[in-house]
Amino acid sequence: ELIAVGGIHVSDEFVQTLEHEIESICIEYEFPSNELFKWSPGRKLWMRDNLIDDKRQSFFLKILKSLQAHEATAIVVIEDKNYKRATSAESHELDVIQLFFERAQYSLASNKRKGIIIASQPSGGRTDEYKFLAGCLDSLRTGTDYVKPDRIVLNVISTPPRFIRLLQVADVVTSCVLSFVSGETQYSPPCFSLIKSILLSYQERIGGFGLKIHPDYRYMNLYHWLLSDTQLNRDGEIYLLPQRNLPYKESPNSP
Repeated sequence: ELIAVGGIHVSDEFVQTLEHEIESICIEYEFPSNELFKWSPGRKLWMRDNLIDDKRQSFFLKILKSLQAHEATAIVVIEDKNYKRATSAESHELDVIQLFFERAQYSLASNKRKGIIIASQPSGGRTDEYKFLAGCLDSLRTGTDYVKPDRIVLNVISTPPRFIRLLQVADVVTSCVLSFVSGETQYSPPCFSLIKSILLSYQERIGGFGLKIHPDYRYMNLYHWLLSDTQLNRDGEIYLLPQRNLPYKESPNSP
């Protein structure tokens, strides 16, 4: 079972203009006021039946191009729950959050910025929200063996995604990447090709930075097939990709 956490990093000077531009795109595509958009809309959402096929694809692509134009970057962390956690976190769900914080810290530090993280409110009610925020606070305080996220200046702030378009965009980015990595071939490839261009990178490598798939020993070859990476730096050791003794050595479709 794969789980994912992801987000977009938008510099403070672009937040307002990007939020307004995405709202304008929603108006252009005739969304009702304050109507939510998602990568996989549920039955209660307007776009499920009223924004379909090529028109939905066009809508998503226009939003993603707006991210490009506003110099946003994206981070997505995917974890296979069938394997050991990457950190000392108490659950796989907290583990992917820890890994996300590591990459958010790197993104902020490389831009010599500090920032805050705004997250979509958990759907389970106040108890789940409290548990989520407490877990985030603990993760930020302790960090990991590799990174102490001191560039993130406050605990995560949680809010209903309906009222912030950028949170809805983060859902599209994260869900699209997860779908593409999972092998979905009908809807995700055109959007992923745009998302790939804004994924956080280091020295022209995206794998392990903008897209982290844990565990590496199971999935590192996917960085080659999906991202065109030719190597992975893991714990100071360079792995040339694809690794012939690891899964997905011939293609992304078969381990």
